[in-house]
Amino acid sequence: MTVDEFAIALRGQGLEFISGGAYHNQLGRAGYRATYRHSGRYYWYSVSGTEISFAPDEVAAALTSPRRRVEREYPYRNSGGQQSFEATVRSGDHSFMLGVGPEPPRR
Repeated sequence: MTVDEFAIALRGQGLEFISGGAYHNQLGRAGYRATYRHSGRYYWYSVSGTEISFAPDEVAAALTSPRRRVEREYPYRNSGGQQSFEATVRSGDHSFMLGVGPEPPRR
């Protein structure tokens, strides 16, 4: 999995919305997070510094922008030993924290 493949999945047919909404981090800053299911895997993202929702196509556009900066991007094995993925991308005025796994994220 790569950031570009994550963006492709967000633009894919059959993307199923699971949950989403506003949040405030430990410093009280607002953001938006959402979880989707696609092809048997869960994709989730959070967007820093916003009080509005970000649709999957908007996130995909930010992730593929020529001005994006991938700060970290790596696969890992979750506690069940299954392949998962995490990344952080800076694009425009926002940071995008990304995750993919066989199970939805714990909140």
